[in-house]
Amino acid sequence: MSTINITINQLNAAASAIVLVVSIINFVLGVVGQLLNLLVFTRPTLRREPCTLYFLSSTCFNLFIVVIVLPVRILANAFDIDQTDYNIGLCKIENFTFFVVRPISCWLIAFACVDRFLHSSTNISIRRWSSLKTARVSIGIIIVAMAILYSHMIVYYNISYTINQYGNIVPSCDSQKGFYRNFNTIWHTTFYSLCPSFLMIFFGSLTLKNIRQRRLIHPVVGGNNRIGRRTDSQLLRMLTAQVFIIIISTLPYSICRLYVSFTANVSKNTLRIAQENLASQIVGVMRYFAHTSSFYLYTLTGIVFRKELIKIITHYLPMNRHVAHVHEGRTIQISVLQNNRQETRIHTASNPQ
Repeated sequence: MSTINITINQLNAAASAIVLVVSIINFVLGVVGQLLNLLVFTRPTLRREPCTLYFLSSTCFNLFIVVIVLPVRILANAFDIDQTDYNIGLCKIENFTFFVVRPISCWLIAFACVDRFLHSSTNISIRRWSSLKTARVSIGIIIVAMAILYSHMIVYYNISYTINQYGNIVPSCDSQKGFYRNFNTIWHTTFYSLCPSFLMIFFGSLTLKNIRQRRLIHPVVGGNNRIGRRTDSQLLRMLTAQVFIIIISTLPYSICRLYVSFTANVSKNTLRIAQENLASQIVGVMRYFAHTSSFYLYTLTGIVFRKELIKIITHYLPMNRHVAHVHEGRTIQISVLQNNRQETRIHTASNPQ
């Protein structure tokens, strides 16, 4: 076996190993994190906020990506098990669905940035647009719009024969070659990475500007307002962390797709194909961190989020549950165990032997 063939095999083995290991990490982190996100964002303290509704909706789509999309991609990229290469109907439906859900998740976070801008405005008319009703309508519009914007994939995705990273001619479910493949790459890059990232940065900057203006106008606030603004600040911090991860996770993938698309007609040897496959697989699997890391970012950056998480944990730990008792006009928190002991003493005292 020649040195080039050995190198090609090593590159392909490395690509499969990286995809498998990173995907498993993403899967475990994603399942645990997104389920905990669902519990926290449905807490009464947070669910009144429109921004939280965007977070909750994004969590639902991220959970779909982690539980459905990621395992399918693991089988396809790490083990070459991909039924879409042999079934035209499955090819169209799967790619359409998988391509739609990822941008929806990012656009929901982008609209959360818009909501923070509206909520932080000094103009009361603008602030009124930050509401649960607006959030529900916006979420519906995002879902429908993404489905329409990607509907062309149902028509133009087909099974064709290509040369894989091993130099073999194999069937592959992909977009039609030529103009449409370039168009589809630019289209997906625009709506998955560039536009959401731009909106996040733009409205994030405007939100910070609004916050500075409000501090100058209202330097002193009451207790309730102070708590509300603290919650707003925590949500903004959580949102900023999520925006940062989305940008650094999706941009390399988009750039790589653009490169592959625009060099599709360039003659490439097997070694170059293997090298490009390795790079493509690495950035492809890294983009899933944008959909699996939100819980850990929220935990690190949001005090309100951490408090609600602790409440959930203590609620489901029997030894940490507390029962409120009123004694001489004061509310005293005692553990369930202590409560049972007190009741036993009272019962014994009232029924002496």
